[in-house]
Amino acid sequence: MGPRVSVLFVFVAVLSVAQALKCNYCQSIERNHPTCEQMEEIDCSVGLTQCIRLIFHEPAYGEVRRCASTKECEDDVPDLVERECCNTDFCN
Repeated sequence: MGPRVSVLFVFVAVLSVAQALKCNYCQSIERNHPTCEQMEEIDCSVGLTQCIRLIFHEPAYGEVRRCASTKECEDDVPDLVERECCNTDFCN
C-alpha cells in the first residue's frame, strides 16, 4: 500500500467513527424501579441508526434506552409497549 492509500484509509476510518450516532443506554426492568435513573452514553454500531426508548406498561414494568435499527423502530409493538425513536445524538 502506498502512502496516499494509507492516509486515505486512516481518514475514512476516523471519519466513520466520528459520525457514529450516540445514544443513552440503560435498562431498568424492575417493578420497584421501572424508570432509568442512571444512563451511560454509548456509540452505536454500524447499522444502528436510531436511538430508542421503550417503556413497558403493566404487567411488564420497565424502561430501556439504547441504539436500534430503523427496522426495529418501524416494526409493530404490543399495546403495552410505548416506543420512541429518534436519530440525533442522545435524543432518547
